[in-house]
Amino acid sequence: MQTFPSCNVNNEGAKQCLFHTVSTCLDDMTSAWMESYGSVNQNDFSLSRSILDNGFVHVAESYALSGSGSGTFTGDTTGERAMAYYQDTSVSGLPELNYYYYMASQFALSDRWFSPVSSKTKPNRLATMAGGTTQGLVKDPGADDDNLPQRNIKTIFEQLQDNNVSWKIYYTTTTSLCNESFDADTCGSTSNPSYYPATTFEYFGYSNQFIYPNPSGAACTGTTIGSEAAGVDPDNAFCIDIKHIAPVSQLLLDMTNGTLPEFAYIEPGYGINDEHPGSGQSILTGQIEVSKILNTFMSSVSWKDSIFFLARDISGGPYDHLPPVAGHSNDHTNMANMGYLGNLPGGTIPDISTIAVNADSYKPCLLSGGDPLHCDLNSSDPGAVSTDAAAMEGFAAQLGFRVPNLVISPFTRKHYVSHIPMDHTAVLKFVQNRFIGASAHMTARDAAQPDLLDFFDFTNVPWQNPPPTATLPTPPEIGSTCTPSVMK
Repeated sequence: MQTFPSCNVNNEGAKQCLFHTVSTCLDDMTSAWMESYGSVNQNDFSLSRSILDNGFVHVAESYALSGSGSGTFTGDTTGERAMAYYQDTSVSGLPELNYYYYMASQFALSDRWFSPVSSKTKPNRLATMAGGTTQGLVKDPGADDDNLPQRNIKTIFEQLQDNNVSWKIYYTTTTSLCNESFDADTCGSTSNPSYYPATTFEYFGYSNQFIYPNPSGAACTGTTIGSEAAGVDPDNAFCIDIKHIAPVSQLLLDMTNGTLPEFAYIEPGYGINDEHPGSGQSILTGQIEVSKILNTFMSSVSWKDSIFFLARDISGGPYDHLPPVAGHSNDHTNMANMGYLGNLPGGTIPDISTIAVNADSYKPCLLSGGDPLHCDLNSSDPGAVSTDAAAMEGFAAQLGFRVPNLVISPFTRKHYVSHIPMDHTAVLKFVQNRFIGASAHMTARDAAQPDLLDFFDFTNVPWQNPPPTATLPTPPEIGSTCTPSVMK
């Protein structure tokens, strides 16, 4: 095994190496389908490629120069932002990601947690909810070149409903970017804000049983009620089942009152506090929001019998030295440095081959001449050529990159790092095992995931008493640290 490379070369031949950035926000990057494959090997999408992780700077530079996507660019045309990182304290010694670092060091995290699809946010969120499948799509079915109707794919929510397991989705923002207070004053320049919840759940047709637009004001159907009566929309513009779709402010109440469902899913504050590059928001806003939720959780009656999983949906485009490629995921791992953690015998780390499986029979396919409901590749995309890795092995050819994560619970092992490969659907398997049965799954992908039991000690309950409030770091306020044009 070799140690990881810490530099990439940009299109002009300049070497860009890892650096600690002083800006708490960065220009946008991208983890889209083509760019994710290009980050691993910028000029080779074939199955026989050498796994170099040499394309992150190239992708970031090209993305900035083209100005593609929704990101804003304020000066980085060299791609160096792909090599930026944050830490617990800034170069001046002031707090930076102090809360995240504290929680990760006290509780548990994984250094082999991958996103399920080698693409951007929406495909990964769809796959996460549906057990690993997008039914062939690599792009956003509600945007990009797709603009498809709602998906007819079974999700974890339908599976739980079928088995009489309670669940609820808590949303943080609305489609017009109003935050959880749902006060028009929080909606920025929006003069006529929409209070409609921003959720990935709505990409699925099954969601219509629990939330749907109602501009005519007709009587709501099933278990839904008018959004005004539900207390989430003064304009009464939609119908909603508040027992299954509720604002994140309700999450804090449910934690405090001990009325959480058996499975809760928290949608981030898209464009407000989701830490997305290019949105003009500081990553500190996300840390502050997470600290409010976790601090409430740890001090609530819900703490004694609950588990909180936190993970980013995608990597977002920054450099990672571990290729998400079956048979090569440990190519750049220094085993000597991993052995000291002692979580696995001899420091042995499994390759991701066990989880890099196709969820179902759907593979990436060309939109031209293909089924428009399941195919959205352009001729230049990875998988468009028969010798491409994705054409030969489908979604099993390459997962998404690793993502930061936390596992917080009274049952979590203290100071623990798991090396067992997993993607987001491992959480679904954990939920299925707990509430439905060991054989329950939706696809071959969630069935292949580890059971996550290595994170926990259910006998000794290591964190029966959570960290005292006095020891919890206070996340720093944002201040004037969001300076994407000045990164060093």
